[in-house]
Amino acid sequence: MNLALRDVRRHLARFVGTAGGLGLLLSVVIAMQGIYAGMVDDATILTRAMQADLWIVARDTRGPFAESSRLDPSVEARAASVPGVLRARPYTYQLIQREHRGAVMRIALVGLGWPDDPGRSVPLVRGRWLQQPHGEMIVDASLGLGIGESLVLAGEPYRVVGLTKNALTSGGDSVAFMSVADAQLVALDQPSEATVLERQRVVGRLSRTDLGRGQPGLEDLVMDPRWRSPALASPPVAAVLVEVAPPRLAAVQEIMRSWGDVSVYTQGEEESLLLGGVVARARMQIGLFTVILTVTAAVIVMMVIYNLTLEKTHDLAVLKLMGAPRSRLLGLVLQQSWLLGALGYAVAFGLGALVFPHFPRRVLITESISLVAPLATLAIVTMASVLGLSHVMRIDPSRALEG
Repeated sequence: MNLALRDVRRHLARFVGTAGGLGLLLSVVIAMQGIYAGMVDDATILTRAMQADLWIVARDTRGPFAESSRLDPSVEARAASVPGVLRARPYTYQLIQREHRGAVMRIALVGLGWPDDPGRSVPLVRGRWLQQPHGEMIVDASLGLGIGESLVLAGEPYRVVGLTKNALTSGGDSVAFMSVADAQLVALDQPSEATVLERQRVVGRLSRTDLGRGQPGLEDLVMDPRWRSPALASPPVAAVLVEVAPPRLAAVQEIMRSWGDVSVYTQGEEESLLLGGVVARARMQIGLFTVILTVTAAVIVMMVIYNLTLEKTHDLAVLKLMGAPRSRLLGLVLQQSWLLGALGYAVAFGLGALVFPHFPRRVLITESISLVAPLATLAIVTMASVLGLSHVMRIDPSRALEG
């Protein structure tokens, strides 16, 4: 007769209820670890997808994902002229929020340096890459847009030609890829009334100068919507992505770091800066909650196992009086703890398979989480049984003679 199983059958409802509660706690712990893993993967998926050896950003900034980076487009030609550089292409990044079919969409717009970069590095699940410099976009499937569907941005329709999956930012926002020119059009878009008022303000400032008073015809030129001053700079880009011949990487990086207006990071450095700045605080919060929930689960298991052991005090005393080995008595408590942990993990695993796909943030269950979670559950329930095991060691066999 197995005393542990007999005791479980006697308190089946309480044992199953405790296993269910433990399973809920474990599912939350696993979900938080999966959310953090998904956050890290979302934060680095864009940098990996760009397949760049070097990231050139504005001086003393940490790149387009951690903070604003405004770089003159001429840096692209300057980088391309460095010996050892295979290709340099512009890159823009901005967050927008638009309403489409009654729903609010928060989109991270990534500008690709078309035609050199039509999105070949983006893993597509349907559709194709960009084939035109204007009016086409590749979007993440989480936006709910289908191939051929159009999204109006800056007053113009942009047709979806490709779908990717899991292209998200560290904040969980869906990513859309378009040409740099289109991304800049969206970024600089403003209502027509604002444009007219700005031109009127320019005319007012011009009329107060000697140049404006001496050449009144300049006012008509300023009000012409087709005119753009040649002295105005082109819209800035967020970064310039550089591909380098492998043997020349260190030398090219050293040359570019000598430029006074830019900072240069390798792919690994850009990812480290991103994770250390954007994801670091979330990692600390998730880690703290994980520790609290783990301790809570351990305390619950400890008290349940201890109470079950107290109720078996007379039976254990009888077994001691009959000469049962100590290892067998301790094994009874451990068997109940392990059974409770196994049932709790089974509940957590089944609940996770049903619920995790519907979370607003991506829950990424990595191989390490799948391996560590059951081992951690085993360790938790084993340590939680220490109080019950110590009680077994203190039981006096003479108590078997008590009524």
